Amino acid sequence: MKLKAGLLALFFIFGILENVFSNSKNENQIQKNQKTITPEFFYNEENSFYQEVAIFKKAFPSVDFRIDYDEEIDDFLLVVTSYRKENVYYWAKGLYLPKSELKNKEKYSIVFERYNEEVLNPEKMTDEMIASIRKFSSKENRTSKIASKFLFNGIFDAWTRRSTESHLLRNRFLGKWQSVHEMLVPHLDEIERQIYELAKSDPEVATFVQNLASADSYSWREIRDSGARSFHSYGTAVDILPYGWTKKITYWGFEKGEGNEDWMLIPIEKRWAPPKKVIDIFMSEGFYWGGYWALWDNMHFDYRPDFILFGKTKK
Repeated sequence: MKLKAGLLALFFIFGILENVFSNSKNENQIQKNQKTITPEFFYNEENSFYQEVAIFKKAFPSVDFRIDYDEEIDDFLLVVTSYRKENVYYWAKGLYLPKSELKNKEKYSIVFERYNEEVLNPEKMTDEMIASIRKFSSKENRTSKIASKFLFNGIFDAWTRRSTESHLLRNRFLGKWQSVHEMLVPHLDEIERQIYELAKSDPEVATFVQNLASADSYSWREIRDSGARSFHSYGTAVDILPYGWTKKITYWGFEKGEGNEDWMLIPIEKRWAPPKKVIDIFMSEGFYWGGYWALWDNMHFDYRPDFILFGKTKK
């Protein structure tokens, strides 16, 4: 009986020790797997990954963003759930790539590129700036790196043409019909409301509304001379064009295509553009104006609330 009792006591002690060691092992594994959410790293505001994820969460509140870590590859993961579909992206220092594209990361440019909120003035351009813009606009340069947009495939459920078009709505904006991603409609409604209200007291805005010929959005295509998918093919970009736009200067690419190699030197006042107050209204609802790009596209607005928030954090 004493021997039996002694054996039972030993089994009991071994059971406790095994449980302690097992729990310790599990806790260590959890800490490894959750490396990105430790106070020492994840909650450090100097960590650009943390800053970017915080921007995505604020910019797209209907989308779930969850952080994880791949110990084998040694990179952070962003798990994006939108429209009940989950997609996993590797941070890759700002590229946000699916695992299958990590081997091709040199082909892509980062999601948050240089932010401008003013038009580049030709009168203030140096010879060095002009030469840099010429090089930047060359077909060779524009095809050397493709903008990484995989993250937006997940946010807008837009991996294929079929899935993209399942989220399009026919929307009337400023009196013009457009096919647009459903996520944009509430923002376009608010932009329209503010523009119509402003047009009651601002003659320039009223003239802009009266002369508007189109406000198209969805078009399944790539960006000219780049090989990158256009945000128009997501239904998340809008082109605002006035009547007679073919006789106006609206887009750098049209000018260069006509043989004007000095297109970047065209005076700002000779380029057509929406009124500044209209641009500001679009920007306030998350639409970045293409006129602020070095390769200006004055008719164009991208729905990039994340990019606008990014720009504000860098001021």
